[in-house]
Amino acid sequence: MKNSLLFLALMCFSFMGLKAQRVALTFNVSSFNLDRISSAGTTIDYKGSTTLTGNLRILSKKKWALRLGAGVDNLQYTVSDGVNTNYSAVRQDLKGILGVEKHFMIGNKLDLYPGLFIPVTVVGDNLIQENYDNIVGGSVRPGMGVLLGANIKVLKIFRVGVEFDASYDRFKEAVWESAQTRSFVPVAGLNHSTAFTIGVAF
Repeated sequence: MKNSLLFLALMCFSFMGLKAQRVALTFNVSSFNLDRISSAGTTIDYKGSTTLTGNLRILSKKKWALRLGAGVDNLQYTVSDGVNTNYSAVRQDLKGILGVEKHFMIGNKLDLYPGLFIPVTVVGDNLIQENYDNIVGGSVRPGMGVLLGANIKVLKIFRVGVEFDASYDRFKEAVWESAQTRSFVPVAGLNHSTAFTIGVAF
């Protein structure tokens, strides 16, 4: 993780000295997927969730792109210990994205790009649906991910496309063990999502 942060930091400094050849702004809408987590008898089952992000790209002459993004994760999940503790919760997390991409133009219409990115998540409050107190968020956790995307040029400046990403997270999820006791379940997993993208490039 430290080496990846250093690499991205060096890329950022190098981009600061380059004159941008093109700037692109895109919006991504994706579905989030995290496997069911079990620990010490407690199961966290992540249900339907969506992510909306806005992304600014600054491209160099050699088609390297610095990517800066921000967005919101809307999560729904259930917690169960198989005996007494069963509840549903919703949470809204804020996410920042720092990444580097390499863009390849195929013909005059298709832009194909692999990339490396670091998502930084600010965990929101867990709003409990049953008779439990809400769990206050606020913790910050970084991740590490790779992506592959493709955009099609529509008219002169408009872009539509699709993007696949996979990122690794290691964190602790706060859950209620009972109405009186709260604990932290260790979570380490590979998140993957498919996003539809729309935007403009100048």
